[in-house]
Amino acid sequence: MSDSEANVVGVLVAYNTPGNVIVDTARRLGPQMSRLLVMDNSDRADAQVSGALSEAAIHGVEYHSLGGNVGIAPAQNQGIARAMNLGAQYVLFLDDDSTFPAGGVDGLIRALQNEREQFPETVGIGPEVVDHRTGQALIPVWEGSRIRPGRVNTTTEVAYLISSGALIDVTAFEKFGLFKGEYFIDQVDKEWGLRVGLEGGRLVVTADVTMSHQLGDTPTRTRSGSVRYTHESATRDYYLTRNAVLLMRDLKLPAVKYVDLLRLLGESSVRKVLGRGRSTAQRRAVLAGLRDGMRNRRGPRPQ
Repeated sequence: MSDSEANVVGVLVAYNTPGNVIVDTARRLGPQMSRLLVMDNSDRADAQVSGALSEAAIHGVEYHSLGGNVGIAPAQNQGIARAMNLGAQYVLFLDDDSTFPAGGVDGLIRALQNEREQFPETVGIGPEVVDHRTGQALIPVWEGSRIRPGRVNTTTEVAYLISSGALIDVTAFEKFGLFKGEYFIDQVDKEWGLRVGLEGGRLVVTADVTMSHQLGDTPTRTRSGSVRYTHESATRDYYLTRNAVLLMRDLKLPAVKYVDLLRLLGESSVRKVLGRGRSTAQRRAVLAGLRDGMRNRRGPRPQ
């Protein structure tokens, strides 16, 4: 472990992930940081995975069973609190199947430190995330009033960071706050990143580190040639829709940017409700998400 990695704590949120997958991920990523926190949202007993991690004898791995699915945002927030207690300078967020490259953590830290020499308000950095099925870079950048997927040549400012692979200085959470736990899942990283930008912080992506990631269940190409990523889960459709409404309630965006987010929500909702191949459960979930967002209902989806 290099000196630059000494204060990096990883936060990996798992949900019903097979124990061997978590062990393999921990074995790949653990050596790149001082501590790796596995925050398990699964309903199973914690002994199953904690025992596997203990047998693997991976240095610096802590297993935390959360006693059921508390949501990705609360799980990440608990990980942040633990990282702060450990004296972390940076928190690295990971998925249970993240394929972070060897030396990637050092690369992110070097790029962030270099960026701060010119832009000291930069508080977080991410790798160039590429969907391995489409080859598309999942880099959300502002183009006027719209957020578009872009590519990076060196280091590029972004509207927000996809949480998987994001390296954040812990002081950012002290200054801008934690993730919104009441979102439960979906739109969590987007809301936090846009909030940071509105309050004077800066987030960037570096081309020096690339990470493979899978967004959604099924990528499809539109008539214009762009890629659309969809979920086949009614539960995800609910949270994506409801939290898009909550995001616009919570953020004081410039009017032109607010209008474009509203347009995107409207187009997405119409497509999901009226489009082909959608189940009745998915259509109802989208409508319920719109209703609950307008009612300012937060937390887990009502059963």
